[in-house]
This record gives sequence, structure tokens and C-alpha cells, in this order.
Amino acid sequence: MNIHAASTRKVKSACPYCGVGCGIVMEVAGNRVVKVTGDKDHPANRGRLCTKGMTSAQAIEATGRLDRAFIRADRHGEQVPVALELALSQTADRLRAILDQDGPDAIALYISGQMSIEAQYLANKLAKGFIRTQHIESNSRLCMASAASGYKLSLGADGPPGSYDDIDSADLFLIIGSNMADCHPVLFLRLMDRVRQGAKLIVVDPRRTATAEKADLFLQIKAGTDLALLNGLLRLLAENGRIDQDFIAAHTEGWAIMPDFLSTYAPDAVAVTTGLSAEDIRAAAEMIGTAGNWVSLWTMGLNQSTHGTWSTNAICNLHLATGTICRPGSGPFSLTGQPNAMGGREMGYMGPGLPGQRSALVDADRRFVEERWALPKGTIRADGGGGTISLFEDMGSGRIKACWIICTNPVASVANRATVIEGLKKAELVITQDVFLDTETNIYADIILPGALWAEAEGVMVNSERNLTLMGKAVEPPGEARPDWWIIAEIACRMGYSKAFTYTSAAEVFEELSGFANAKTGYDISGASYRRLEETPLQWPLPKGAAVAIRCATVIPQRG
Repeated sequence: MNIHAASTRKVKSACPYCGVGCGIVMEVAGNRVVKVTGDKDHPANRGRLCTKGMTSAQAIEATGRLDRAFIRADRHGEQVPVALELALSQTADRLRAILDQDGPDAIALYISGQMSIEAQYLANKLAKGFIRTQHIESNSRLCMASAASGYKLSLGADGPPGSYDDIDSADLFLIIGSNMADCHPVLFLRLMDRVRQGAKLIVVDPRRTATAEKADLFLQIKAGTDLALLNGLLRLLAENGRIDQDFIAAHTEGWAIMPDFLSTYAPDAVAVTTGLSAEDIRAAAEMIGTAGNWVSLWTMGLNQSTHGTWSTNAICNLHLATGTICRPGSGPFSLTGQPNAMGGREMGYMGPGLPGQRSALVDADRRFVEERWALPKGTIRADGGGGTISLFEDMGSGRIKACWIICTNPVASVANRATVIEGLKKAELVITQDVFLDTETNIYADIILPGALWAEAEGVMVNSERNLTLMGKAVEPPGEARPDWWIIAEIACRMGYSKAFTYTSAAEVFEELSGFANAKTGYDISGASYRRLEETPLQWPLPKGAAVAIRCATVIPQRG
């Protein structure tokens, strides 16, 4: 008899690292994850797993885990361990006091694309529906806001219209601003499988990366000039008759003004701007124009730019002009860097966002959410904050007096860390919620709350292709650590909002948030449930009663 095999159990989950959203299988013995392998049944990776995924369990038993709460009596005092019960009560009491004395905009939440969708939903519900602050931001602002805005600008909704399955039937790939070989290796291996079958690869990057080494055409562009290249490619496609006039007429608007707009993007002019040769630019346009089906993939190299939104818009323009969208083997595909950045965008955790791809700037969206949350009309404010950088600037100026930071480390990750540190020093109350004690941000915290890791709680992650994966609870969290969703709900209850924040499980939170389907954008997870997700990952749009997802996330309008 194999004693080891008899004493272990297997728990399925999602890899907690990049936005590919690979499925993993954890072998658990006692209260330890002893082995992690790829889930052969998961559509994102089909059993493949990168080094980070295979070693993901190491974080669970790493030294420095936060297993209790900490509080300091004053800003210059020492952080001392306390019972979680006391820390929760003090957090709620101090937030309530600042809210009552200084108003809602004196409080800010800064959260993360690594939280479960349930925790993201509850944080936004508390901030916009009950505290009524305009200040809730996410670290996704630093990486995915441009792609989200570009999708909305071009397609009317923030949802990649394609799926990973499109890779298997594409004739051409355009990778721009992304080193997939190093940063999304599992997906890149799948792409290279298709290249070995005959598909071509164009890579655009200022650096000769591992991804560029595999390209049929490598365009080593000057940094910051991607937009000129993309517009130049569209001009050549139009000049060479490589656009789909029928698709343009039936499904788009605004094409009539494009010829004049593109007149300044002649190949020679684009070559001067980008540092590329005009011949290579023409070659890229010809490869795209003759490809049949092609997929574009991009990430931080395009998004982290002052004109990142316009670059996403320009990529979408290429697909719309050629009609290569919402059909197998084609589409604009933004890759996310965090495991649940897509889910957070759906929950509206940046700026004026509301659950279900809604906006606080839209009257009907506010009213819909108010009704779902049983709030009086006019409760949700018709505004949004100024973004991550301005949030910390407002802390430094004294306008924001309390900041609750969950599952992220802004002192280490936000640009111009001096601004972040100054804000944290000036704030009256800094609350951090993390799984490790020794972080750059925790140093400035007045209250530290112990969160649970991904394998220590249930929750749902949504990956780049809109697939929902249930993270199964494999082990118990250490000490008094608790799931993020539970901590948020508990503090909300203690602030006086127990009627709206009393939940018995993460599944109950998911059931509530799944009721925010949006016919206008195509977002719909009403057909998903923990019961179904225990059997298999599910991709949206998935209306209630549907057996499988509607393939394309984009609602392509009919014109004329």
C-alpha cells in the first residue's frame, strides 16, 4: 500500500501569478501543499505550467507570514501584535470616526488585481455604495487601465473579444510591447506550436527579447513610437485594398474620416518616426493584409504609456478595418499581468467603475446598482477619483486622511515612491492588509490585518480570456489570518452596514455579484455558480441557463 498516496488529496485552483490563469492541481497532505502540477483539463494551459506556477506553493510556507494583527498606539510608536478582534474593531471605529467628521472623500481604498473577484466586489461596494468615497483605486491602474479604456473606446466594452483557442487557428501573430516568452510562457508555447504549423510571427519591441528571437519579422522600434507604426500599418492596408469594406459598413462608424487622418502616416514618414525601415513597415502590412486570420497580443510595453489608450484603439482599428474580429483565429488580445485584473475591471474597482462594466458617470448604471444594493436613489455619486498617483498626492496634501491598502505594496510598485511615502506619512490612518509582515508599505501602517493566501480560501479568478476559475481551499491559513472578502465584510458590518455585508461564505458573495449582467456590453456571468465552477472553468458571456459561453465578448453592432 502507498501510504503517501492514501494520505493525500487533490485540490484544483488557479495559478496566482500572471493573467494567463493556468489551472493547477495541488496535492495536499495534512495542512501542507506538497506538490503543484498543471491541470490537464483546464482550457488555459492544458497541463502546462511555468516555473512560477510549479513553485507557487513555496509562498504558503515561506517565513515572514502574517498570522496576527498589529496596531501601534501612535504614529511614532511600535507596531505590536494584537488579537484580530481588536484590530477589526479599531479599524471600523477609526474609519467611521473619520467618515463622520471629515466626510467620505477623506477615506481611500487601494486594492489589487490579485484579490478574488468576491473581495474586489465587496471593496467597491463598501467604497462607492456605503462610505460613498470617490477614492478607490487598484494597482491595475498602473498596467491595465489603458487597455480597458481602449477597448471601451473602440468596442464599447472592456472585454477581449477572443479566446486562447484563437491561437490554434491563427495564420499570423502580431506581438507588440510584450515579451511573452518570459512573461506569459505557457501561452507563448501554445503560440509557438501554431508557428511550427506554419503561422507567421511579427514582433515589435525596442529590445531584442527572447520573444523577438522567434519572429519571422522583428521590428526594433524606437521606444514610444508604437502609435505611429500602428496608424502607418492601417494606411498601407487601406491603400493596398486589404480592408473589409462590407464589415466596415455593417459594423463600424467613423471610417469616413480615416483617410484624411492617415494621410500623414506614409511609410517614409513612419520610418523616420519609428527608426524602422519603410520596407519592413510595408512587409508587416502585407503579412497582416494577406494573413486571413490574425491575432494581436500586447501588454505593458503598450499600456504603460501616456498614449496607451490610443495604442489599444489603433490595434482595434486594424482588426475592425480588416473584419478580423469575433471569428475563429482573429482578434485584438490584451494580456493581463495579474491573475484577476480582468475580474477587477468587471467589478469596476478603478475610477468611476461599477459592477458589471458599469460607470458611476451614467445615470442608468448608478440607478441599477443602487437598486441591487437596496440604496436610495442618488446614493452613488456621479464621479470618480483621479487615479493612483493623485490618490497618494491627495494623502500628502491632507485631503485624504485614511487609506486602506489591500493585497498590494505601493511603496515598492508605484512610480515616484517618494510621493507614496509622503502620503502615507501624512495620513492620519494607514491600514494595510497583507499575507507577509515585512513589506515596504507595512512599515507605515497604523493597523496591519492578516490576509489569507490564494490556497487558504475559496474565491474566483478571471483570466485574460474571460475564463472564471474557482480557487479551491487547500489548507488552513496561519494563526488569525482570514480571507480578504471576509475581512472587508466584517469591517463593513462593524461600521454599521451589517444589513448589506452579512455573508456566510464566498459562494454567497459570488451569487450576489453574478447578478450584474449587462446586456449593453455583453458582460454576463449569471450562468456561473460555485457548483458549476467546481466541475469546470467557465467563460463569459455565460447567460443564466446557457450550457456554454457565447464565443465573442464583443457586441458587434449592425449599422444602417
